[in-house]
Amino acid sequence: MKGRVAFIPAAHQIEFHEYDVPTAQPGGIVATVTQTNVCGSEVHMWKGEFGRRGIMPGHEMSGHIDSLGAGVKTDWAGVPVKVGDRIAPVYYTVCNRCVNCVTGNHAACTAKGMGMRHPDEPPHFTATFATHYIVKPEQHFYRVPDNVPDSIASSANCAMSQVYWSLDRARLAYGETLLVLGAGGLGLHAMAIAKARGARVIAIDGVELRLREAKRFGADDTIDMSDHAEFEAREKRVRELCNGLPDVVLEVAGVPNAFMDGIRLTRNGGRLIEVGNISPKLTVELAPSLITFKSLEIIGVATYPPHYLKKSLDFLSAHIDRFPYREMCDATFPLSRAAEALDKSERREITRAGLIPERD
Repeated sequence: MKGRVAFIPAAHQIEFHEYDVPTAQPGGIVATVTQTNVCGSEVHMWKGEFGRRGIMPGHEMSGHIDSLGAGVKTDWAGVPVKVGDRIAPVYYTVCNRCVNCVTGNHAACTAKGMGMRHPDEPPHFTATFATHYIVKPEQHFYRVPDNVPDSIASSANCAMSQVYWSLDRARLAYGETLLVLGAGGLGLHAMAIAKARGARVIAIDGVELRLREAKRFGADDTIDMSDHAEFEAREKRVRELCNGLPDVVLEVAGVPNAFMDGIRLTRNGGRLIEVGNISPKLTVELAPSLITFKSLEIIGVATYPPHYLKKSLDFLSAHIDRFPYREMCDATFPLSRAAEALDKSERREITRAGLIPERD
């Protein structure tokens, strides 16, 4: 059986490679991708901010089991699995041995394993802009609850799991106020989780569509950057809504100026979660005294402890009818039109793009 997998060799270019689909290793799985999403990370890849020699895009997916390697009888939560079951895999592996893993912060694993740099490297299917995906023996995966469609389950890894872990790390509590900078996929998931735990939620974005979605996903108030173009105007509006400044700010816009806004918009003694800025080439000038005199706690988050994917899938199952998850992915494309999906995502014309691999 042949399969296809994508590769971004340079900015705004994509190509597809075809290989024989390997058999499942002992302890591993071969899965068919049913949906994969364009996350903010893929937009950065598309813009050429990662991978000097190119990069394999795709890490959010849902799929079904094609073959089980010897010894695989359950997912990593102990739920029995069989061929045909729907699964969501964590897109990296952790060592479970380093100083961070043994103290519970697997997200900061010092030996984290990602996919290959080029699809020519076996087992080829190590990123999800593809028809198939290889789950390695040491790689966490979880069975998707029956009431969670593929279109929703695909965003549990990484968008939802990452912000779920972020809010827990920041200890967002009942009655506190969360300000979310950026109302894309990560921001919307964060708003729903925060609302479900009793927080007040405010969202800032410059795209009308995203602000409308923010209200549907739990935002009590929104601030349109088109109407508040200057920072002083945004700060004034935030202060009016909060009677001061928020307890926690989550930055998921992915631009350096949003990080600076986050520092200035977090209350004294508050917590700023930095998730969106992942490009090493994008920088800001910062006076450290802004952090010192405000007694800020800044929490950087990339990835999450693998069991947070299970927590996210369970949250989706429990809240599937409370929030409009079925509409979060507002545009789908065949995998062959991935370039179009990436372009529209870069221009913020859509909230979340899904890719559906074509079958031969």
